[in-house]
Amino acid sequence: MTTRTQRDALRAQLLDTRRMKELAGDHPLMSLAFREREQDLEGFIEALPLGNKEARTVLFFSGEPVQGSIGIDASFASRVLEPFQNMVMADFADRCHGVVGTRGRRAGEVDSRLLLTALPRGSFGLELTRADSEDLFEEDQLADTLAHVAKLVESSAAGDEDFAAELNETAPRVIRNLRSFLEVVSKAKAGLRLETGDYCCTMDPIRAGEAYERVAATVTDTNEIQIPGVFKGMLLESWRFDFVTRDGHKISGKIDDELAPGRAAELNRKFFDLPALATLDKTTVLFKNGRERTTFTLKGLAAAE
Repeated sequence: MTTRTQRDALRAQLLDTRRMKELAGDHPLMSLAFREREQDLEGFIEALPLGNKEARTVLFFSGEPVQGSIGIDASFASRVLEPFQNMVMADFADRCHGVVGTRGRRAGEVDSRLLLTALPRGSFGLELTRADSEDLFEEDQLADTLAHVAKLVESSAAGDEDFAAELNETAPRVIRNLRSFLEVVSKAKAGLRLETGDYCCTMDPIRAGEAYERVAATVTDTNEIQIPGVFKGMLLESWRFDFVTRDGHKISGKIDDELAPGRAAELNRKFFDLPALATLDKTTVLFKNGRERTTFTLKGLAAAE
């Protein structure tokens, strides 16, 4: 149960308690009991912070794959969970480790693994919760990832500009998994309500179809290029680099996840603040509305001619 769901349930109980308190009137025992229950519920609600994030999410589905609150098509459930989990893993790797490649195993994959822990009713829901871990920092990072994924899903249905704005800090691999997730939802003619922490986004089958078309029309193109300039160093903790081209243009981005940490440290010492030839992956994301976003990934450095 997410924070939002807990708060809604407590508010419903509080409303019922206040009605019963009114009916009890001046009864010496009943009025006191309902007043104490009212105070307890108000305290429970205040203890749930607004804007809370948590390493738990619930996907509620409606439409053709769902039979009321009785059940959900098993084939649809299995097909929709895989791209959602992959989207979470890719965003978590990018957010927590600063590393997310175009293929292969992602950094922190085990730390972002979600377990199917419940099947809540109200439409039909799939509750996903982080596997047990003692690392509170990574749990907070996963909570941030789930909140970002929810906003990303919502923005895809909101409009071109909202979607483009939400992608400013989104890795290309996340976009591809978002497309796969929405494709499953759209082709099944399903509706979706996604809850995590205090955040909720909702789309009916028509909006889900529009969201898939918007994301599918987003084109990602990656090319390897070489640029001469001056290398300004790497931040190995965040796995990012800075580079200034010969014409004074500053390039910042991530370091390739296939570059070993030892090799990255060696390049940092050898070329810091010196002329170098940078080998980069240039990724251009072209949105449906014609807007472009370009990112760079550093693959290597060599001595400049």
